[in-house]
Amino acid sequence: MEAEEGFMEAEGGVPELEAGNMEGEEGVIEAEGGITKVEAGNMEGEEGVTEADGGIMEANLGEATEVEGGVTESHLEEAADREGVTEAKEVAREM
Repeated sequence: MEAEEGFMEAEGGVPELEAGNMEGEEGVIEAEGGITKVEAGNMEGEEGVTEADGGIMEANLGEATEVEGGVTESHLEEAADREGVTEAKEVAREM
């Protein structure tokens, strides 16, 4: 993904992304049937907020993240590490 393109992929959703916010990043967030909004404040630093399929997850924008009906184990663990929540890691392992 090139910085000047500023596109996100979504099926049946409403993607919004301002061009130039992806400078220095190559993260791609895909959402199916949901709404994906990423604004400038979320793209600065490591964290972004993605709303998709009725859920909210924090994604490291340097990685490709696919959200199809849920949150992957690795991203639950990353969110838990950042927020200090151990229960999310336990739930992720049970999945």
